[in-house]
Amino acid sequence: MASAPAVRIVLIDDHAVVRAGYRRFLEQEPGYEVIAEANSGEEGYLLLQGTTPDVVILDLSMPGGGGLAALRRFKLRWPLLPVLVFSMHDHLAFAIQALRAGANGYVTKSSDPQHMVSAVRRVLAGELTTSPDITAKMSRAGTGAGAQPTLGLSVREFDIFRLIASGKSHEEIATLLSISVKTVTNQHSLIRQKLAIGTDIELFQLAVECGAVEARARRS
Repeated sequence: MASAPAVRIVLIDDHAVVRAGYRRFLEQEPGYEVIAEANSGEEGYLLLQGTTPDVVILDLSMPGGGGLAALRRFKLRWPLLPVLVFSMHDHLAFAIQALRAGANGYVTKSSDPQHMVSAVRRVLAGELTTSPDITAKMSRAGTGAGAQPTLGLSVREFDIFRLIASGKSHEEIATLLSISVKTVTNQHSLIRQKLAIGTDIELFQLAVECGAVEARARRS
């Protein structure tokens, strides 16, 4: 009796050490094979044009427009491709935005590595899955506890929000997200209205509170 074909995995993360570690871990699982790696969303997009994985494991914190922008791009081109987000961000805002952008699952890097293995199985089975820490936060938010104003932002707005908070100019954001400067300017104003804040200092403070940026991230 022929064995089942291997589950073909593509890893996209800008840290080679992280990729190497999780490649070894995943390939210890019978039937799992990491067929390719990429260190950015752009490299991953080019890679996916020439290969056919069963699942993509994608980090969010990468150079350029970041993982959310890459995720949106992947899903526009390959809507049925399962994408499992694997991120250092354990804040609910990131998980919600990733799922809104089309992620089939969200696993934090602080969770037990075994959750990665089970999450791969679940997304391949068509299930939406999150690691236990994110699941617990979703449950609390659903009962009204731990609600965050940034959850009212769209995926694109959240991307612009975090880039503004990190000190990027409108021109830089437009280039990173492949949109016009006018769109960034309009979105900037709309974001402040939605969040009920008047200044970019308040925007930065909120971004730090919700984990969108680190306290030292904003340029002077």
